Amino acid sequence: SELQQIHEAINGDLIEARKLQQSLVRERYRDFGSAEVSMVLHSCGHVGGDLVGMFQVSESQIGVYGMDVSGHGISSALMTARLAGYLSATTPEQNIALFPDEQGRFHARCPGQTASILNELILGEIETEHYLTLLLALVDLGSGEVTYVQAGHPPPLVQRADGTTEFAGDGGMPVGLLGRATYQTRKVHLNPGDRLFIYSDGMMECHKSNGDMLAETGLADVIQGLRQSRGADCLESLVWQLAEITGSDQFDDDVSAVLLEFNGR
Repeated sequence: SELQQIHEAINGDLIEARKLQQSLVRERYRDFGSAEVSMVLHSCGHVGGDLVGMFQVSESQIGVYGMDVSGHGISSALMTARLAGYLSATTPEQNIALFPDEQGRFHARCPGQTASILNELILGEIETEHYLTLLLALVDLGSGEVTYVQAGHPPPLVQRADGTTEFAGDGGMPVGLLGRATYQTRKVHLNPGDRLFIYSDGMMECHKSNGDMLAETGLADVIQGLRQSRGADCLESLVWQLAEITGSDQFDDDVSAVLLEFNGR
């Protein structure tokens, strides 16, 4: 009976921890006028190591990101809570992706530079065995130009207005593994009607009934089938289809995604 009481207490704490972690994603949808951003976060346990977010740089530029801390469970979740503060949407002075000018206006750093700063912060200030993968993108709301860094995270998927899909990027070093690591900033252009998906590897690692992983091609096929679905409905349908493919809504890894739909002006 004592063990049962301890188990119930721990389970209650984990349920509360899940609520707190979900609250880190303050907004699941936001309309920026020329672009709309939707997000989903689905942990495989009570808590997990995935995190998604967005922040506004200026009236003409926004930032969106997805990250995946190594491991699972409580320690990974605590790490994501710490990292959420480094990319804060509410306190720009704490957001390492931004810097102020002499007038106090904030501007965006090059995404590759932001990844380098975060890498040194983790190695220098946070004593942990964890590392993380990161996809951080800055989106120009006027031109549709996207500058991004891919630090070990799956490549972003671009769905064009005609429904065709393409993957951008080719890897990169995870954050928190190697001191003085350098990260390359890349670019991709969105036209009106195009969509950008940032997603965690938990989606590609879903197993089909034959035991094979979904992988990039399988994920692209699923997203192509959702070309008529928009916003939160699209992401909910995506998670539902992954559950259909795997035969369970309890995934082996955390599943998270950011969907940016570029409407143009």
